[in-house]
Amino acid sequence: MEKEIRNIIVNKLETRVATDSSEKIISGYINKFNARSQYMGFYEEVATGSFDKTLADGHNIFAMFNHNDDKILGSTRANSLKLSIDEVGLAFELRINDKISYANDLYELVQEGSIDGCSFGFYVIDDSWVTTTEGIDLRIIKEIELIECTLTPFPAYLDSQASCRSFTKFEESKTKDEEIRLLKSKQENLKAKLLIELEL
Repeated sequence: MEKEIRNIIVNKLETRVATDSSEKIISGYINKFNARSQYMGFYEEVATGSFDKTLADGHNIFAMFNHNDDKILGSTRANSLKLSIDEVGLAFELRINDKISYANDLYELVQEGSIDGCSFGFYVIDDSWVTTTEGIDLRIIKEIELIECTLTPFPAYLDSQASCRSFTKFEESKTKDEEIRLLKSKQENLKAKLLIELEL
């Protein structure tokens, strides 16, 4: 397995100050279920339920700035990052540590709208490929091991080498299936021809 990274365009990240503690909070969605990605030679969707197991197993998940592990913003183990699933997708709530200067800077940038992107790093545990009736190749991610989520100023749905390789395998399987279909068709045609000749 290889780590893959996806960035999404978020309608709006929210900032607020907690009334009980005066803590600064950033919240929004890391991913929205069944939302089609930008075109990458194929499309991709994350299915409902794909995050269920990874959140249930209790492993530590980090929040970062722009996938930089030198800019840790929080983690699930420290309870500064809270992740939850609803009918829309995977939501997050990040409590900003006032003692971390870059975290405070990030809060201000989100508040003014300069940073409006969310992203996540993950391993694909289970996926499938289909070709739609419109002839579009679509990857459906069914189960994810979530490693980290990030806030980023670059809200494009990015490709990765791992997903490209997965797509290549899918394309190869389609080619192989077509070759098998053509071979069977030739065999059937040859059999029909032989039957006609025998009848004659």
